[in-house]
Amino acid sequence: MRSVGKFYDDKNFPRGFNRSGVFTVSEAQILENYGRTMRGLIDGSIEPESDEEKFFLAELSGKQEITSSFAKCWTKYLNKTTNKVRSYTLCVSQRKASSSFDEDDDVDNDSDLDI
Repeated sequence: MRSVGKFYDDKNFPRGFNRSGVFTVSEAQILENYGRTMRGLIDGSIEPESDEEKFFLAELSGKQEITSSFAKCWTKYLNKTTNKVRSYTLCVSQRKASSSFDEDDDVDNDSDLDI
């Protein structure tokens, strides 16, 4: 696959692909070196020139099983950038109960002492 320049995604990976913790070193290198070509092939702004580029398009269109490192890397990139899943965390406040509950507890304890 040819390289038409470095590929960066400052919106989703502002520290770069290497430092994102999402991609391996080899995947980050593939994205950086061939990402512009892969994006161009997908959106139609670049015509495939080699059999490797044609095979890449066939893999992503579903005509071929995804086996190349380029297609695997690109699908991983797309999954990380387009399928944003929000996760929510439930937090419980550890604030002390109001003083009215403390008074009720003291009354109950006093009644237990009467024997």
